[in-house]
This record gives sequence, C-alpha cells and structure tokens, in this order.
Amino acid sequence: MTRLLVLAEGDSEELFVKRMLAPHLASHSVYATPTLVETRRLADGRKLGGGNRWPRVRDSLKPLLADSDAWVTTLLDFYGLPDDFPGAIPARTARTPDAGVALLEQQLAAAIEHPPRFIPFFALHEFEAWYFSAPEKVGEHFDHAELESRLAQVVRTCGGPEQINHGADTHPSARLHTLGVGFRKTREISLLEKIGIPTIRNACPHFAQWLSRLEALGTPSSR
Repeated sequence: MTRLLVLAEGDSEELFVKRMLAPHLASHSVYATPTLVETRRLADGRKLGGGNRWPRVRDSLKPLLADSDAWVTTLLDFYGLPDDFPGAIPARTARTPDAGVALLEQQLAAAIEHPPRFIPFFALHEFEAWYFSAPEKVGEHFDHAELESRLAQVVRTCGGPEQINHGADTHPSARLHTLGVGFRKTREISLLEKIGIPTIRNACPHFAQWLSRLEALGTPSSR
C-alpha cells in the first residue's frame, strides 16, 4: 500500500480527489487523501483553505512533506498564479504552454529543495479545462444541445482542452461561465464524474502523464 497526500487548491479540486482520483488510484494500491491549501486557522482550531499564494502553498506543503511514509503531490492551477510563485513569470512567457507548465513544476520542486517523494503538478491551464474533454457530456448534463458544438469548437480552435489559454476572458472557467447555464464547479463535480477519468486522460496529455506517475507508485519497482 502506498499513501499519497494531495495538496489541492480549492474545494472543487478536493472533491475531485475524494470522488474520482482516490477511487481510481485505490485500484492501483495507491491511497490518496486531499488537503486544502491552508489560508488561516480559526480560534477554535479549524482551518480555512483554498488559494494559490506561494507562502500559503509552501507552508501547507511542509507538514505533508514531513510525513516520511507518504508521497506528496499538488493539484494547483497554472492559470492565475501570482507573480510571487516560483517560476510563474517565466512560465507564462514560455514558448509553449507545455514548456511553461514543465518549467513551473521544476521550479516548485526546486523551491522546496527537491524532496524525493514529491510530484509537483499544475493543471494546464486550470482544473476546469477537464470539462472540455467531452463536450457531448456537457450538452447532455445541461440538456442544452448547442453547448456541445460550442465547446467542441473551442477545443478544435485551441488544439485541445489543455491548450485553452490564459486570457482573462478566455481561460477555461471564464468560457464555462459564459455558457448561460449557471455553471458552478463545486456543484458540477457530478458532470466531471460523468465524463470520467479515462476520457480526461485521453484528451489531456499533461493530466495523463501525472496520472500514470501516480498509478506507478503502487508498483514498488516503479517508485
């Protein structure tokens, strides 16, 4: 059995880990537990979470990395990273989005001194891109046939869900919110479940690479 601690940027990412990623990885003998980036602690000891500010991400990673019996990964968005995040500025101006996210993951690992059990990951360009993996499922979910063609056109134009870009009005979640169907990502986790991990994997190469790395943790010779 391999334990995996997942530092998640927000509530939707945490739900994804609990309801989709953890059950999938369990079949590979990898047992995933999500933790939200901690923003502040209340007087009664409860933690409030969510966000991507570098000091908060760094401080939230420390106790996870201190667990010598567990692997640690991140589920953070490439889009919207503040300038103080390691590698954020050069990553945004990299030759391609894939080169940018690779640089970002390298810089994150370097910033915390390359712990051996750490697998940095940023969704390209953000978590909501995965909803574009199956435009037909989005249309069915909202009972709105036109949505399928609209989303499919975006995917074709951009070259894939993970290539939907950084623009303030054109990043994945902005596009979803303009559909006029009241999209809320915490509520629509059921839609992502309908789409399913195999479909996301087929449509999103960067996600697929990360997932394969996590699955391999269940095989001792692959760690």
